[in-house]
Amino acid sequence: MSSILVVYATKSGCTFGVAERIGAALASKGAQVDVVSVEDAPDPADYDGVVVGSGIRVGQWHAAAKEWVTANAAALKARPTAFYVACMTMAAEPEKIEEVRAYSDPIIEESGVKPVDIGLFAGWFEPKKFNLVERAVLKALKTPQGDYRDWDAIEAWAEEVAPKLGA
Repeated sequence: MSSILVVYATKSGCTFGVAERIGAALASKGAQVDVVSVEDAPDPADYDGVVVGSGIRVGQWHAAAKEWVTANAAALKARPTAFYVACMTMAAEPEKIEEVRAYSDPIIEESGVKPVDIGLFAGWFEPKKFNLVERAVLKALKTPQGDYRDWDAIEAWAEEVAPKLGA
């Protein structure tokens, strides 16, 4: 049985929910899975494969996720690693899929980690989960309120990427 770490960074909790769903889908394929926040500084060297996820804010991964990937780049390069992002652009402007995929390019370039796949998922805009400034920006951008995570698409991606991670 392979072991897979699903590590995530989130501010509003959206990406945590995605990480849990990915973890459950990978476990259903027979992998032993741990879902852990980057804040807990998990060691990817303890796993056969890794999935790293981040919410996107203003076109960027969360700083904590970028720092974790950079700090653990050697271990991540030594095992299959997949990335995913949760981003409201996927809900508000789905035609911008390539733009959303490109949000991972700086972290790939900085760390040298070449993911086996990158999952792109819509997020949520639940106003009570965001601070006042974030709410104002999202409202000014006419971001639609609601939870746009597509659980079927998230599970399908996890099942598709499972063999690439050794699950």
